[in-house]
Amino acid sequence: MQTLTQPTAFSRRSFLFGASAALSGLSAAPASAFPFLRKAQQTDAAETRSLLMINQQTEEVFHEVYFDGRVYIADSLARFALFARDLRTGELGEMDPHLLDLAFEVQQRAGADEPLILTHGFRSSSRSVRGGAANSHHLYGQALDITHHRLGPRGLHEIAASIGRGGLSRYSSFIHIDTGATRTW
Repeated sequence: MQTLTQPTAFSRRSFLFGASAALSGLSAAPASAFPFLRKAQQTDAAETRSLLMINQQTEEVFHEVYFDGRVYIADSLARFALFARDLRTGELGEMDPHLLDLAFEVQQRAGADEPLILTHGFRSSSRSVRGGAANSHHLYGQALDITHHRLGPRGLHEIAASIGRGGLSRYSSFIHIDTGATRTW
């Protein structure tokens, strides 16, 4: 016959003391013992990011890693600035790396092996656009107008909206994304 004993009462202090003693016995890599720690470490580890994009007007292709997992790659960002230049004036503008991150997320959700199509990138301050905002994010390298061959503006807009950050608008042949405040119009 088995005898039941009274459960031992644990204080918070005794629990923490026991837990710290157990953890101190682990090797230098506690993630191997606790899968939830391993997942957190993998999530925190940054991934490389690249874009595959075609300039609709010039047919130039940008297909490069722009973030190596630790830092943004300056040469790649400079080549993207050339790729997204104002084609009417030839002027280049420094492009916001977070804009590339936003485009990267859109592309990942749309299909990483399918290019985004750049319709408009940087805009020179000397050039006004009919219907364009006077203080447009395009002037600061913080906006792109893009489309997608398979999804079109409607499907691409749905994907960009699911990300839930930055400016977003849909036009008849492209969508606008920017790194400004989260808003739609």
